[in-house]
Amino acid sequence: MTASRTALMFLMSTLLASCASVDRQADDLFAAGEYARAAQVYEAYLESEPESGPETSKALYRLAITYGSASSSVYDPEKAVSLLQELLSGDPKGEYSLAAQVILQQQKEIVSLTAVVTSRRDLIQTLIADLSNLQEDLARTETEVGERNETVQALSARIEHLRS
Repeated sequence: MTASRTALMFLMSTLLASCASVDRQADDLFAAGEYARAAQVYEAYLESEPESGPETSKALYRLAITYGSASSSVYDPEKAVSLLQELLSGDPKGEYSLAAQVILQQQKEIVSLTAVVTSRRDLIQTLIADLSNLQEDLARTETEVGERNETVQALSARIEHLRS
């Protein structure tokens, strides 16, 4: 029984050490601006860490910053919002909660403004297409008017000829 208990303790300490080193590795990648790789390591860490705690909150916070940074190659403000909400629901009074609340509001505003920009960009594309169609209609109408003017002049000339 002692051997199995020792083996279990060894396994648990190895698992904890590997989780901590994964988190440290992610922190180093994050600090170096290698956001895509840092995100992968943070996500792997979070998958292996089933319980909430300060390290989990830190990983969620850093992962949210990674996804919420416009300069990040993995920029995804909606995912940042989701991660910050997860952090706040799991650790509402923790070390990262105040910063997470502020950043969450900013990320929500970014998501909202992005939707507005996308909507307006779509509207602009529609208006450009409509303008192009109107320009084509105007060109056709001008051509028709020119042709009708020529017809009217020809008919006027014929009427004058018939009168004389």
